[in-house]
Amino acid sequence: MFTPPPSPGQSPRKDPRDVPPVTDAAMEHPMSPGGLKRRIGRRTRWTVITVPIVLVLITASTRYLTHPAAFDMFSEPPSLNWETLSSRASNWSPHEPHLPVVPRAADTASTLGSLSGSDSLASLTGSSTSAASSVASTSTLPPTSDQTVPTVPPSPPTLPTPFPQPFDSALSQNFSSLSCFNFFSNMTNTVAFRACRPFSLLLQASDAFIQAQDDLDTLTDIVWGTCNTTIDDDQCSVNMAWFSGALEDSCAADLKAGNSMAVNTQIALDAFDLMRNAGCLVDPSTNTYCYVDAVRNSNPSDTYFYSIPLGVSIPNNTIASCSGCTKSLMTLYYAALQNSSEAPSLSALQGAYESAAKVAVADCGSAYATLTTAVAKGGAPPARTLASTFLVLAVALALPLLALL
Repeated sequence: MFTPPPSPGQSPRKDPRDVPPVTDAAMEHPMSPGGLKRRIGRRTRWTVITVPIVLVLITASTRYLTHPAAFDMFSEPPSLNWETLSSRASNWSPHEPHLPVVPRAADTASTLGSLSGSDSLASLTGSSTSAASSVASTSTLPPTSDQTVPTVPPSPPTLPTPFPQPFDSALSQNFSSLSCFNFFSNMTNTVAFRACRPFSLLLQASDAFIQAQDDLDTLTDIVWGTCNTTIDDDQCSVNMAWFSGALEDSCAADLKAGNSMAVNTQIALDAFDLMRNAGCLVDPSTNTYCYVDAVRNSNPSDTYFYSIPLGVSIPNNTIASCSGCTKSLMTLYYAALQNSSEAPSLSALQGAYESAAKVAVADCGSAYATLTTAVAKGGAPPARTLASTFLVLAVALALPLLALL
């Protein structure tokens, strides 16, 4: 059957569904080309203003949340301690804040301790070569994991002579001021410093102490020596506090510039008492030093916990051994953070404790460590909290602006 063509002048019939509906708003308020351009212009201006503000706020607020701690090894000179460097390189946890050095007045009335006794300057001083050679040769020793951990000596053992000392290699010349270099040269040759055998600085900056870890007998004698000095504990505490105050004065420019040697040394001096107690912990079940047990353990996690007071966060992939010694360490650290007289000088511990406690609790249970640490009176709130607050404010500011677009 033939269908006739449409009549001339008459448009073809269309399905009503093919015709787009015309909205009432479009019928009532048609927009002219000029109005459309003005609307686009307003949106463009708000976008140009809002987007950079939001990006700046979010970038600033997330800096402390997303910056991996491992990047610190590129932004500052490496620590003198290989253990510190390796820990930072493997730590991809969110970056802990760089805590400033809190100024503290030197105790000018304190004394440097007695210069008499067996720890005379002549017996303590010596070149880095003689200090390193005083440690027994380890070329024929079995791996530490195969050695038996000696018990705590019941009587004074024969100590290495000279006794291992911090900065037993040549002092770095990378100082911002001559006064800081002179301070380190004088301190490291002073009986009041050397006779106290600071465990915190041996752990951080002594080649001889690191070498001794291959021989558990020698290491046990050295740890005994740090716990039993000719200068009593109280006088050593006064000495280290004096040196910390003197370092602030002599190395002010280096501390301001973030010189790692100056900053790390002050942290170690301030942590002298805490780390002496940590190094002298004894496992009552075996009567062995906990630190020597940690060195012998094939799982290196136990040794990581000893560097926490120095501000070194343990790696994220650490698997805690759940030993009684490490639990005692965490208890010791937590008690120091709760002590209003100790906590202000332990800012480095405040920054590294929480991540270590989380690892310990995750692997060993909630009774193994306390997660919540109170900020010391007068101290600043954690930077991570400030960053979170900043992020909330950024979003709160951005939402009204975006709503206008």
